[in-house]
Amino acid sequence: MNIYQKVFAVQQDPKMAKLVRTEFNKFQNYRYFTESQILIKLRPLLKEKRLILLFSDSKEQGFIHEKLEKEHVVKYTKKMEIIDIDKPEEKIIEEFWACGQNIDLAKAKGAADTYAIKYFLSKFFLLPATDDIDPDKWGTAK
Repeated sequence: MNIYQKVFAVQQDPKMAKLVRTEFNKFQNYRYFTESQILIKLRPLLKEKRLILLFSDSKEQGFIHEKLEKEHVVKYTKKMEIIDIDKPEEKIIEEFWACGQNIDLAKAKGAADTYAIKYFLSKFFLLPATDDIDPDKWGTAK
């Protein structure tokens, strides 16, 4: 299998069928999924297909930092490499934006990393996200 066939196999695996937004942000009233929910699904499949994911900050785009009244806003590009362990010369490289804000600069950077990576992985590996498995339970206490 080449690297594209391996990525395709991960995308088509039944374990990747659904990502449920189980967490709730009560301050902004929305449901979300966590990075660990994606990694729990993804890691065994990457191991099985012998693929490595590497993330880094892109050096080419630079790091944009703005200090607003009370918050730091950061914008930069992340780089993701998928490498085939069996054929290391085969790799896929993608870049994507990361943006975050917080009163603490380190937390703004951390939020940007987490948010960007989890959404990149969910889109790259075609993980559909749903709010709830059972729509009849929507709005009820859990």
